[in-house]
Amino acid sequence: MAAVDTKHLINIIAVNKDSGISKRTQQPWEMYKAQCVVRGPDNSVKIGELILPKSLAETTPGDYLAEFELDVSFERVVVPRITALHPHGKSAAPAPKATA
Repeated sequence: MAAVDTKHLINIIAVNKDSGISKRTQQPWEMYKAQCVVRGPDNSVKIGELILPKSLAETTPGDYLAEFELDVSFERVVVPRITALHPHGKSAAPAPKATA
């Protein structure tokens, strides 16, 4: 079953890099996490993280129309994965192009 709506407006306030060495393979890894503001229906505000593909690691803070698809984490949890970011309004700089 395909998703009906895969685009959502998000506000990115920072992009943080995590890195390390895999215990299993002993190979280095990198992960980029966008700190995002999430507003609830009651106007409450929460900060959460979305994993960015490496091609979007240079994304600057601002408002973006984000395209998502579902993925499965190493812990077998279904998670959203950003596939593209499109600047929204005047606060966002052009996003880097995502590569597959």
